[in-house]
Amino acid sequence: MDAPEISIVMPAYNAAKFIAESIESVINQEFSSWELIVVNDGSKDNTSEIVSGFLSDKRIRLIEQPNGGVSVARNTGINAAIGNYIAFLDSDDTFLPDNLVTKFKAISADPTVDYVYSDLIVCDSEMKEMFVEKGAPAEAAKNSILTWSSENIPGMSSNVMVRHSALKTKQIYFDKNLSNCADRYYKILLASQCKGAYIPKAMVKYRNTPGSMSKKIFLLEHDELYILDRIKEKKIIAPGKARNKVFAKVYLMLSGSWYKDAGETGKAIKFTLKALLISPGTVLKKCFSILGRGTN
Repeated sequence: MDAPEISIVMPAYNAAKFIAESIESVINQEFSSWELIVVNDGSKDNTSEIVSGFLSDKRIRLIEQPNGGVSVARNTGINAAIGNYIAFLDSDDTFLPDNLVTKFKAISADPTVDYVYSDLIVCDSEMKEMFVEKGAPAEAAKNSILTWSSENIPGMSSNVMVRHSALKTKQIYFDKNLSNCADRYYKILLASQCKGAYIPKAMVKYRNTPGSMSKKIFLLEHDELYILDRIKEKKIIAPGKARNKVFAKVYLMLSGSWYKDAGETGKAIKFTLKALLISPGTVLKKCFSILGRGTN
Protein backbone atom coordinates (compact mmCIF):
# COMPACT_ATOMS: atom_id res chain seq x y z
CA MET A 1 0.00 0.00 0.00
CA ASP A 2 1.26 3.48 -0.86
CA ALA A 3 1.83 5.79 2.08
CA PRO A 4 -1.53 7.32 3.05
CA GLU A 5 -2.18 11.02 3.34
CA ILE A 6 -3.97 10.62 6.68
CA SER A 7 -3.31 8.34 9.64
CA ILE A 8 -6.33 7.92 11.93
CA VAL A 9 -5.47 6.96 15.52
CA MET A 10 -8.15 5.07 17.46
CA PRO A 11 -7.44 4.05 21.08
CA ALA A 12 -9.62 1.18 22.26
CA TYR A 13 -10.27 -0.22 25.73
CA ASN A 14 -13.19 -2.63 26.24
CA ALA A 15 -14.66 -1.06 23.12
CA ALA A 16 -16.56 -4.04 21.75
CA LYS A 17 -20.00 -2.41 21.98
CA PHE A 18 -19.37 0.47 19.57
CA ILE A 19 -16.05 0.01 17.79
CA ALA A 20 -17.44 -1.66 14.67
CA GLU A 21 -19.66 1.37 14.06
CA SER A 22 -16.66 3.68 14.49
CA ILE A 23 -14.51 1.68 12.06
CA GLU A 24 -17.30 1.52 9.48
CA SER A 25 -17.55 5.32 9.59
CA VAL A 26 -13.89 5.46 8.52
CA ILE A 27 -14.37 2.91 5.75
CA ASN A 28 -17.33 4.96 4.46
CA GLN A 29 -15.27 8.15 4.07
CA GLU A 30 -15.40 9.94 0.72
CA PHE A 31 -11.61 10.29 1.02
CA SER A 32 -9.74 6.98 0.56
CA SER A 33 -6.04 7.73 1.21
CA TRP A 34 -6.00 6.84 4.89
CA GLU A 35 -4.76 4.26 7.35
CA LEU A 36 -6.59 3.41 10.55
CA ILE A 37 -4.41 2.46 13.51
CA VAL A 38 -6.45 0.80 16.25
CA VAL A 39 -4.49 0.57 19.51
CA ASN A 40 -6.04 -2.08 21.74
CA ASP A 41 -5.04 -0.90 25.21
CA GLY A 42 -5.27 -4.18 27.11
CA SER A 43 -9.01 -4.73 26.60
CA LYS A 44 -10.62 -7.52 28.59
CA ASP A 45 -13.54 -7.98 26.16
CA ASN A 46 -13.53 -9.11 22.52
CA THR A 47 -12.37 -5.79 21.07
CA SER A 48 -9.47 -7.49 19.24
CA GLU A 49 -11.71 -10.09 17.64
CA ILE A 50 -14.06 -7.43 16.32
CA VAL A 51 -11.22 -5.33 14.90
CA SER A 52 -9.62 -8.43 13.38
CA GLY A 53 -12.76 -8.88 11.30
CA PHE A 54 -11.85 -5.64 9.46
CA LEU A 55 -8.19 -6.41 8.80
CA SER A 56 -8.87 -7.69 5.28
CA ASP A 57 -8.86 -3.96 4.48
CA LYS A 58 -5.09 -3.42 4.33
CA ARG A 59 -5.52 0.19 5.38
CA ILE A 60 -6.46 -0.96 8.88
CA ARG A 61 -3.84 -1.96 11.45
CA LEU A 62 -4.28 -3.39 14.95
CA ILE A 63 -1.66 -2.78 17.64
CA GLU A 64 -1.93 -4.70 20.91
CA GLN A 65 -0.42 -3.32 24.11
CA PRO A 66 -0.86 -3.72 27.90
CA ASN A 67 -3.27 -1.28 29.46
CA GLY A 68 -1.57 2.08 29.88
CA GLY A 69 -4.48 4.50 29.55
CA VAL A 70 -5.93 6.45 26.67
CA SER A 71 -3.07 8.97 26.42
CA VAL A 72 -0.46 6.21 26.14
CA ALA A 73 -2.60 4.47 23.51
CA ARG A 74 -2.92 7.64 21.43
CA ASN A 75 0.83 8.27 21.66
CA THR A 76 1.45 4.71 20.45
CA GLY A 77 -0.75 5.45 17.45
CA ILE A 78 1.02 8.75 16.74
CA ASN A 79 4.42 7.03 16.80
CA ALA A 80 3.18 4.29 14.45
CA ALA A 81 1.56 6.70 11.97
CA ILE A 82 3.05 7.15 8.49
CA GLY A 83 0.58 9.66 7.04
CA ASN A 84 1.30 13.33 6.37
CA TYR A 85 -1.61 14.22 8.64
CA ILE A 86 -2.96 12.60 11.80
CA ALA A 87 -6.62 12.48 12.79
CA PHE A 88 -8.06 11.03 15.97
CA LEU A 89 -11.25 9.04 16.47
CA ASP A 90 -12.46 7.55 19.74
CA SER A 91 -13.82 4.03 19.53
CA ASP A 92 -17.38 5.11 20.35
CA ASP A 93 -17.59 8.15 18.04
CA THR A 94 -18.11 8.34 14.27
CA PHE A 95 -17.05 10.45 11.30
CA LEU A 96 -19.61 11.78 8.85
CA PRO A 97 -18.67 10.76 5.27
CA ASP A 98 -17.17 14.14 4.27
CA ASN A 99 -15.05 14.60 7.41
CA LEU A 100 -11.64 13.57 6.11
CA VAL A 101 -11.93 15.09 2.64
CA THR A 102 -13.09 18.46 3.95
CA LYS A 103 -10.39 18.72 6.59
CA PHE A 104 -7.70 17.44 4.22
CA LYS A 105 -8.55 20.11 1.65
CA ALA A 106 -8.43 22.81 4.32
CA ILE A 107 -5.11 21.84 5.90
CA SER A 108 -3.28 20.91 2.70
CA ALA A 109 -4.27 24.20 1.03
CA ASP A 110 -2.34 26.31 3.55
CA PRO A 111 1.16 25.17 4.61
CA THR A 112 1.11 27.59 7.55
CA VAL A 113 -1.85 25.77 9.16
CA ASP A 114 -0.88 22.91 11.50
CA TYR A 115 -4.30 21.72 12.60
CA VAL A 116 -7.96 21.98 11.60
CA TYR A 117 -11.19 21.29 13.44
CA SER A 118 -14.93 21.63 12.92
CA ASP A 119 -18.23 21.66 14.77
CA LEU A 120 -19.56 18.32 15.98
CA ILE A 121 -22.87 16.69 16.74
CA VAL A 122 -23.35 15.64 20.36
CA CYS A 123 -25.42 12.44 20.62
CA ASP A 124 -26.81 10.32 23.41
CA SER A 125 -25.55 6.80 24.17
CA GLU A 126 -27.69 5.42 21.33
CA MET A 127 -26.22 7.93 18.85
CA LYS A 128 -29.41 9.97 18.65
CA GLU A 129 -28.52 13.55 17.82
CA MET A 130 -28.99 16.05 20.66
CA PHE A 131 -27.33 19.31 19.57
CA VAL A 132 -24.45 20.76 17.55
CA GLU A 133 -21.43 21.97 19.52
CA LYS A 134 -19.96 24.97 17.74
CA GLY A 135 -16.28 25.77 17.56
CA ALA A 136 -14.48 29.05 18.19
CA PRO A 137 -12.48 30.87 15.50
CA ALA A 138 -8.90 29.61 15.52
CA GLU A 139 -7.45 32.93 16.66
CA ALA A 140 -9.64 32.78 19.78
CA ALA A 141 -9.15 29.06 20.47
CA LYS A 142 -6.34 29.31 23.04
CA ASN A 143 -8.14 31.79 25.29
CA SER A 144 -11.45 29.95 24.84
CA ILE A 145 -9.94 26.66 25.98
CA LEU A 146 -8.07 28.17 28.91
CA THR A 147 -11.17 29.95 30.24
CA TRP A 148 -13.53 27.01 29.76
CA SER A 149 -15.58 28.87 27.15
CA SER A 150 -18.48 26.85 25.76
CA GLU A 151 -17.05 27.39 22.27
CA ASN A 152 -13.44 26.33 21.65
CA ILE A 153 -12.27 23.17 19.85
CA PRO A 154 -15.14 20.69 20.20
CA GLY A 155 -14.37 17.06 21.01
CA MET A 156 -10.62 17.18 20.33
CA SER A 157 -10.15 13.42 20.36
CA SER A 158 -12.45 12.78 17.41
CA ASN A 159 -12.39 16.13 15.65
CA VAL A 160 -8.89 17.49 15.05
CA MET A 161 -6.62 16.76 12.09
CA VAL A 162 -2.97 17.70 12.69
CA ARG A 163 0.04 18.07 10.42
CA HIS A 164 2.31 15.15 11.34
CA SER A 165 5.51 17.16 10.91
CA ALA A 166 4.26 19.75 13.44
CA LEU A 167 3.72 17.08 16.10
CA LYS A 168 7.23 15.71 15.52
CA THR A 169 8.94 19.09 15.45
CA LYS A 170 7.16 20.46 18.50
CA GLN A 171 6.88 17.13 20.35
CA ILE A 172 3.17 17.50 21.07
CA TYR A 173 1.96 14.31 22.71
CA PHE A 174 -0.81 13.35 25.10
CA ASP A 175 0.11 13.53 28.78
CA LYS A 176 -0.14 10.08 30.40
CA ASN A 177 -0.75 11.69 33.81
CA LEU A 178 -4.16 12.94 32.69
CA SER A 179 -7.42 11.04 32.27
CA ASN A 180 -10.62 12.97 31.46
CA CYS A 181 -8.80 16.22 30.65
CA ALA A 182 -6.05 14.78 28.43
CA ASP A 183 -7.90 16.14 25.40
CA ARG A 184 -8.21 19.60 26.94
CA TYR A 185 -4.49 19.85 27.70
CA TYR A 186 -3.64 18.62 24.20
CA LYS A 187 -5.85 21.39 22.81
CA ILE A 188 -4.00 23.93 24.96
CA LEU A 189 -0.65 22.71 23.61
CA LEU A 190 -1.86 22.82 20.01
CA ALA A 191 -3.43 26.27 20.32
CA SER A 192 -0.35 27.62 22.13
CA GLN A 193 2.24 26.34 19.67
CA CYS A 194 0.52 25.93 16.33
CA LYS A 195 -1.66 27.81 13.85
CA GLY A 196 -5.14 26.33 13.47
CA ALA A 197 -8.12 26.71 11.15
CA TYR A 198 -11.79 26.30 12.01
CA ILE A 199 -14.37 24.80 9.63
CA PRO A 200 -17.89 25.89 10.69
CA LYS A 201 -19.62 22.63 9.78
CA ALA A 202 -20.46 19.53 11.85
CA MET A 203 -18.62 16.47 10.53
CA VAL A 204 -18.24 14.27 13.63
CA LYS A 205 -20.75 12.54 15.90
CA TYR A 206 -19.71 12.40 19.56
CA ARG A 207 -21.35 9.81 21.83
CA ASN A 208 -22.05 11.21 25.29
CA THR A 209 -22.12 8.20 27.62
CA PRO A 210 -23.26 8.43 31.27
CA GLY A 211 -20.89 7.75 34.17
CA SER A 212 -20.39 8.33 37.88
CA MET A 213 -20.62 12.11 38.40
CA SER A 214 -18.70 12.17 41.70
CA LYS A 215 -15.90 10.08 40.19
CA LYS A 216 -15.78 12.35 37.16
CA ILE A 217 -15.46 15.46 39.35
CA PHE A 218 -12.69 13.87 41.40
CA LEU A 219 -10.77 13.18 38.17
CA LEU A 220 -11.67 16.63 36.87
CA GLU A 221 -10.14 18.27 39.94
CA HIS A 222 -6.95 16.19 39.68
CA ASP A 223 -6.55 16.90 35.98
CA GLU A 224 -7.34 20.61 36.10
CA LEU A 225 -4.92 21.30 38.95
CA TYR A 226 -2.26 19.30 37.09
CA ILE A 227 -2.89 21.37 33.94
CA LEU A 228 -2.55 24.62 35.92
CA ASP A 229 0.84 23.41 37.16
CA ARG A 230 1.91 22.67 33.56
CA ILE A 231 0.71 26.12 32.44
CA LYS A 232 3.02 27.68 35.03
CA GLU A 233 5.90 25.30 34.31
CA LYS A 234 5.77 25.79 30.52
CA LYS A 235 4.95 29.51 30.79
CA ILE A 236 1.94 29.07 28.51
CA ILE A 237 0.58 32.24 30.12
CA ALA A 238 2.95 34.76 31.67
CA PRO A 239 2.48 35.54 35.40
CA GLY A 240 0.08 38.38 36.04
CA LYS A 241 -3.58 39.35 35.88
CA ALA A 242 -4.34 37.35 32.74
CA ARG A 243 -3.02 34.12 34.24
CA ASN A 244 -4.75 34.80 37.58
CA LYS A 245 -8.03 35.27 35.72
CA VAL A 246 -7.60 31.93 33.92
CA PHE A 247 -6.74 30.14 37.17
CA ALA A 248 -9.70 31.77 38.96
CA LYS A 249 -12.10 30.62 36.24
CA VAL A 250 -10.86 27.05 36.63
CA TYR A 251 -11.31 27.25 40.42
CA LEU A 252 -14.85 28.59 39.96
CA MET A 253 -15.64 25.81 37.49
CA LEU A 254 -14.45 23.22 40.04
CA SER A 255 -16.43 24.97 42.79
CA GLY A 256 -19.61 24.82 40.75
CA SER A 257 -19.03 21.19 39.77
CA TRP A 258 -18.52 20.06 43.35
CA TYR A 259 -21.58 21.99 44.55
CA LYS A 260 -24.09 21.33 41.76
CA ASP A 261 -23.10 17.84 40.67
CA ALA A 262 -21.81 16.24 43.87
CA GLY A 263 -23.35 18.30 46.69
CA GLU A 264 -19.92 18.87 48.26
CA THR A 265 -20.36 22.33 49.81
CA GLY A 266 -17.01 22.30 51.61
CA LYS A 267 -15.05 21.65 48.43
CA ALA A 268 -17.12 24.28 46.60
CA ILE A 269 -16.27 26.92 49.23
CA LYS A 270 -12.57 25.99 49.15
CA PHE A 271 -12.28 26.61 45.41
CA THR A 272 -14.36 29.79 45.55
CA LEU A 273 -11.97 31.19 48.17
CA LYS A 274 -8.95 30.21 46.06
CA ALA A 275 -10.45 32.11 43.13
CA LEU A 276 -11.27 35.12 45.32
CA LEU A 277 -7.70 35.35 46.62
CA ILE A 278 -6.08 35.61 43.20
CA SER A 279 -8.74 37.39 41.11
CA PRO A 280 -11.54 39.07 43.11
CA GLY A 281 -12.91 40.76 39.99
CA THR A 282 -13.44 37.42 38.25
CA VAL A 283 -15.42 36.11 41.22
CA LEU A 284 -17.54 39.28 41.47
CA LYS A 285 -18.28 39.16 37.75
CA LYS A 286 -19.41 35.55 38.12
CA CYS A 287 -21.61 36.46 41.10
CA PHE A 288 -23.26 39.33 39.21
CA SER A 289 -23.82 37.00 36.26
CA ILE A 290 -25.59 34.47 38.50
CA LEU A 291 -27.66 37.18 40.19
CA GLY A 292 -28.61 38.59 36.80
CA ARG A 293 -29.87 35.21 35.59
CA GLY A 294 -31.85 34.83 38.79
CA THR A 295 -33.76 38.06 38.22
CA ASN A 296 -34.72 37.31 34.64
